[in-house]
Amino acid sequence: MEISTLPFEELKEEKARIAALYNHNILDTEGEEEYDRIVKVASYICGTPISLISLVDTNRQWFKSKHGISLNETSRDVSFCSHAIKEEGIMEVNDAAEDERFKDNPLVKGEPNIRFYAGTPLVTSDGYKLGTLCVIDRVPRTLTDEQKECLENLSRQVMDQMILRQQKRKLIELNSTLIKDLEDKLEQQEKVLHLFVKFVPESVVAKHLNTKEIDFDDAESKHMSIMFCDIRGYTSLVENLNPHQAVSLLRSYYTTLSDVISTYNGMVNQYVGDEIFATFGSPFSPSDYEKKAVLCALEMINQLEKVNQECKDFINNPVKVGIGIHSGEVITGTLGSKSKIEYSITGDAVNTGKRIETLTQNHPNTVLISQNVYDKVKDIVEVKPWPSVELKGKSNKLQVYQVLRKK
Repeated sequence: MEISTLPFEELKEEKARIAALYNHNILDTEGEEEYDRIVKVASYICGTPISLISLVDTNRQWFKSKHGISLNETSRDVSFCSHAIKEEGIMEVNDAAEDERFKDNPLVKGEPNIRFYAGTPLVTSDGYKLGTLCVIDRVPRTLTDEQKECLENLSRQVMDQMILRQQKRKLIELNSTLIKDLEDKLEQQEKVLHLFVKFVPESVVAKHLNTKEIDFDDAESKHMSIMFCDIRGYTSLVENLNPHQAVSLLRSYYTTLSDVISTYNGMVNQYVGDEIFATFGSPFSPSDYEKKAVLCALEMINQLEKVNQECKDFINNPVKVGIGIHSGEVITGTLGSKSKIEYSITGDAVNTGKRIETLTQNHPNTVLISQNVYDKVKDIVEVKPWPSVELKGKSNKLQVYQVLRKK
């Protein structure tokens, strides 16, 4: 399942659902008798040979408890439960071999030869669906209304057990005054670290915390995608605004677009005036980071509507931007002195990314990408090639592409 290609709001909702699942700390835990009893009762009531408590992770469904099957997990791509968590109540598939969604599913055509499936979502108090309690048969069938009601009641018992388990874990953690005092100290440290990681990436902070000496010799070469985003016509946009209005505009712009960047696993490296410099790649988004960067750029332009709505009372013209994206080798590292440090990303790839962004000067709300980015994303976006351009400091002309839309 390619989560990063979901529409923006669905992507945010899915990431929140996954966070709620992880908050229970239940994935990959040992079997527990309370859950095993529930799945056995579910099979008995519904008359099915198989029943599961399935938790839907990012790329898999993992079985906390199972009856009548040896599998511990399956890929989410073939999961019936990933469909069931999109339903409001029970999802019942009377004959999977006749259902367009599942007839070619390997779990239907091969072991465990699913023909009947009924699953009811496991829903948190916040409304997040973590997985399902489901029953499965190898022959077509239909549940009675009474069986469905029992299945829903059992799913609530599963959630009750998960909540009790979570509360028990918290009580153990808070079992003594010593732990409470320690938590207070950790909370203060967390506040300091939270402030620190606004200036330096969390992975870099963690690296220095694990060393005995303060040492900023952490320079290394990495391959990353570089993004520059600049407001077009910013000077004329703010020339008649008072300082409070100008700051409000930038705050809305930074907050909204940084939220998009974070959602697509990018990192804002620097704000300079009306410019956002962001990067995608290890350790922030270790896989498919070119795709994440381009999809992020398209969504950033979509989200400008929110900025313009928030600032409509004091700006005369809508905010528009130009975005340039390039990939290549960069040098990363912590630079500074004893009194001030800064996480820096430098190199020719950074300069090239910036110069590509400047090509959009007279083309508002345009996303331009270099050839090496295009090679990675050509299967997911439609583009318009531009004539090769000369960039300052470059001996050869550079091929760039305007990203039009997702395919």
